[in-house]
Amino acid sequence: MLICISSLIKTERDSKQISLLPVPLYYKLIDTQLLQFSGNSLILTDILKEDWFVLDQLIDHFQHYEKEFELEIKSEKNSQNTAEGNKVITSLCEKYFPKLDLNRIKRNQNAIEQGYFLFSEDSTMYLKADSLQGIYYGIQTLIQLLNSTNSKDLLRQVAIIDYPRLKIRGVSDDISRGQTATVENLKKFIQTLSHFKINHYYLVYMQDMFKFEKYPDIGKGRGAYSKAEIKDLNDYAKKHFVELIPIFQTIGHWENILHDENYWDYGEFPGSNSLNIANEQIYVLLDSMIGELREVFKSEYFHIGADESWDVGKGASKAYVDKIGISQAYLKHYKKVYEIVKKHGYTKIIIYHDILYKYKEVLVGLPEDMIIMYWKYNTKDKHPIVDKIKAFKLPLVVSPSIIDYNRLFPSLLRSEKNITNLIKYGYKNGAIGEITSSWGDYNNKEIRENRIYGFIYSAQIGWDPVREMNFLIFWKSALFHFFGIDDSRLLKVIKILRTVEANDRLHTRQTFYYNHFFSHPYNKKSKIHKRNLKTSKYDAVIKDMDEILTLCEELELNVLKNEENLQVFTFIAKHIKFYCQKRINSKKLVDYTPKKLRMSLKKHIIEEIENLVQNLTSLLDEYESIWMRIAKKDGFEAIKNKYLWLIEFYNEKIEEIKDKMEWINPNIPSETIYLDSKNKHQVDTVFFNKTFEIQEEIKSAYVQVIGWNFAKLSLNNTLIGHVITRQSLNYVVLKNNIQIFDLKDYVRKGENLILIETMQYDGGVGSVNIYGEIKLKSDRTIQIYTDKSWLGTRELSGQWKKVKSFGSPPRVTGGLCYPNFELNRHSLQSDMMTSFNALIGRIPKKMYWLLVLIMKLFNRYDVLE
Repeated sequence: MLICISSLIKTERDSKQISLLPVPLYYKLIDTQLLQFSGNSLILTDILKEDWFVLDQLIDHFQHYEKEFELEIKSEKNSQNTAEGNKVITSLCEKYFPKLDLNRIKRNQNAIEQGYFLFSEDSTMYLKADSLQGIYYGIQTLIQLLNSTNSKDLLRQVAIIDYPRLKIRGVSDDISRGQTATVENLKKFIQTLSHFKINHYYLVYMQDMFKFEKYPDIGKGRGAYSKAEIKDLNDYAKKHFVELIPIFQTIGHWENILHDENYWDYGEFPGSNSLNIANEQIYVLLDSMIGELREVFKSEYFHIGADESWDVGKGASKAYVDKIGISQAYLKHYKKVYEIVKKHGYTKIIIYHDILYKYKEVLVGLPEDMIIMYWKYNTKDKHPIVDKIKAFKLPLVVSPSIIDYNRLFPSLLRSEKNITNLIKYGYKNGAIGEITSSWGDYNNKEIRENRIYGFIYSAQIGWDPVREMNFLIFWKSALFHFFGIDDSRLLKVIKILRTVEANDRLHTRQTFYYNHFFSHPYNKKSKIHKRNLKTSKYDAVIKDMDEILTLCEELELNVLKNEENLQVFTFIAKHIKFYCQKRINSKKLVDYTPKKLRMSLKKHIIEEIENLVQNLTSLLDEYESIWMRIAKKDGFEAIKNKYLWLIEFYNEKIEEIKDKMEWINPNIPSETIYLDSKNKHQVDTVFFNKTFEIQEEIKSAYVQVIGWNFAKLSLNNTLIGHVITRQSLNYVVLKNNIQIFDLKDYVRKGENLILIETMQYDGGVGSVNIYGEIKLKSDRTIQIYTDKSWLGTRELSGQWKKVKSFGSPPRVTGGLCYPNFELNRHSLQSDMMTSFNALIGRIPKKMYWLLVLIMKLFNRYDVLE
C-alpha cells in the first residue's frame, strides 16, 4: 500500500527539534527545508476507496486549523506507477539507512502487520506499508510532523522506517468500580491512544458492566453498557485499529453479582468473591453471558480474568476441591472456560497469572495457546515469575500499571519505573505484548482523565522497549501533542504535581490520602493526635497549588485542544490545597476550649470553618461537573455522600462553637465485638445476643449493622435481614458493607432479644458492630450498641459467654460517625474499615502476633482516623 503526497512547496528552513511519540525505530532529518501543503497538493494512493477512512484524521487536522482547506485524493490504479513508488522507497531506504538489513525488516511480522516507511524526496512525501494499519500509523506520524511546526501545515523532510517491537500495546481501563466512562469519553481515549499507536483496549470488568438480555438485574443501576453502546464503540475502535476486548471474570471478582441473593447458588457463599466451581450450572451461566458478549465484542481476543479468586474451596466447593486437589480443580475450570470461549469464536484467550502460576500441574496442563498476562506493580527490574512461566513455553504479555488506584493523582514516578522495567523485562523474555492497567479501587474517586498520561508513556515503552527513555523529552512531547502547544508552563504543572508524592509533601502515603481527606476533621482530642497531624511546610504546598491554578488559567487561552484536561489539573490543585487547609485547621482546634476563648478568636475560627465549607462545596460542584462530562451519573452519589458528610461535620462544629460546647466525640460508641480468635483461618459461625427493655410507646426504632462477613439480624425470633461486610475493592460490596434496618414493627413493650448470627468465611474473626436508636413518644432516646455486656456462643444450644472487644471507633474500623436514620444514611465509613479482619484471614498463623502488635501500636499512637 502506498500514499504519495505530491506538489508540496519547499519553504523556509527550520532547525526546531522534531517531537514524535512513539519515537520511530529509525529516523533521520534529511533537510531543514520545510515542505508546505498548498491548493495544488495531491494525495495519490492505491488504497481502496472503502479504506480511505484512514486519511480522515489527516484531513481533520488541516480543517481544524483552516476550515476551508481542501486536499484532493486520487486513486492510483496503475500498478506500474505503484511499482515505481515502491522502487523510490527502496532506494531511499538504501540511501539513508545503508547499514540496515532491509530484507530482515521486511520479513519481520510486526513490520509486515504494523510497520511503515515514510520518506520525503524533493517535493513529494512517500508513505508505504504492507497493511492498512501500517498506513494508519504512518499518518499519525505525519500529523505529529505537522504539529511540530507553528503553522501546523508544514512538514519536516524526514526518512523513517518504523514498526513496533511488541505486537500488542494496550491498556486496561477500569470502568466497573463506580466511575463508568461515557461512550464519548471512551472514544476520546481510543482516538488519543491510537494516535500514539496503542492497539488493544480492554474494558474491566464486563461480567457485571454489560446489560445482558437474559440477566437484566446484573449491572442494574451501575451504568452498565448496552449492546448498542458496545457495538458503536467497537466500530469506532476498529476504524482506529484498536481491538476492543472485554475482561470478563470467570471465577473471581464476582462479588458484585454474588451479593445478590438471586445468585447465591452460583457462589461459594453469599457475597463470595468466587464462583462455585463444583456447580455445573455456573458453566451454563458463563456460556450464556459470553454468548451475548460475542454479539458485540468482535475481536479475536477474549480475557477470562481468573485473578484473585480468594474464596475457591472455602464454601460450597470445599468437598470437591478437597477430593481432587486445588490445582486439578483450577485446571479443570480453566479448560472448561477455555472451551466455552473458543466455542463462541474467540481464538486468542488471555488469563491472569497470579493464581495459576503457583501450581505446576496447571502450567503443564493449560492449552498451549493460552496467553498468560503477568501483572505486577512494583518497581523491580527482575521478575522471577516471568522466568517460571517462560519455562512452560506459554505465550506471555506483561501488565504494569499507571498506579492511579485509590489516590488523587497517579504516582508518576513509581508508574514510570514499573512500566519501563516490566515491559523491558518482558520483551527480553519473549513477551508478545504489554497491557498497562488502571484501577478504580474504592469507588473510583480519582478522575479518569488523569489516566491518559501514563497510558501514553506505556505506548512509547511498548513500541520500543530497547530505547532508553529521556523523561524530560517524553513529557515535553506528550504534553505538546496532547494539548497542541509547546509551552513550558504545562511541564511545570506536571513537575509540581510530581513533587507532592516524590517529596512526601503531604506526609502521608498516597493510598491514605482519601481516608484523611474524608475523615472527621475533629475526630479526636489528644496530644498524640495533634502530633500525628503533620502539617510541616503546608504553606509551601498551598503556594504551589495556587501557582498551578494561575498557570492553568493562563494556559486556557493558549491550548489548542483538550482544554477540559486543564480543568482537571485545577481541580487536583484545589483538592490538595483544601486537604492542607483542612489538616491545619484540625490541628489548630485539637486544643480548642470554649471557656478560654476570646470572642474575637471565636469569630475568627467560625469564619475559617465557614470558608472551608464554602471551598468544599465549590470543590464538590466542580467535581460533579467534571464527573458528568466524562462518566455516567451512576456511581457518583456514593462519593458525593462523602463530601456531604464532611460539609455536615463542619456545620456541626460551627454550631458547637456558637453554643460554647466542649468537644464531643463524633464517633458512635458501639464497640466491635467478637467471641474469641480460636477459629481463625477457617469458616466459623458465631451468635451474639443482647436483651433490652422498653416500657413506653415508640416513635421509631432503627439499628445499623456491620457484620463480618455475613450476618443475619433477628429481633424477638423474627428474621429482620442480613448484611454482608467484607474487604473488597468492588462497588456493590462497598456500597452495602453497612446496613440500616427499621425495627419499629418488631420492638415490643417489655423485654426484647436481639440476635446476630455471623458466618466468617474469610478466615478472620467473626465480629459485629451494632449501633441503634429507639425514640420513645416521650422524646427520650434509647441507644443500643455492642459492648462487652453482650454474650456470644458458637452453638445456640451451648453456653453463652462474655464477648471480647476490639474497642469503639476509630479502633479497628476507623472513624464511624453517627448515622442519620431518618434519611437512611449510614455512618461514613473509611476505606480501611474492613482491612483488619481481612488481614487476620490472610496473614499466616505464625505471623498473627505481628498483626496484633501493629494494631496495638496503631491504638497506642492513635493512628486510625
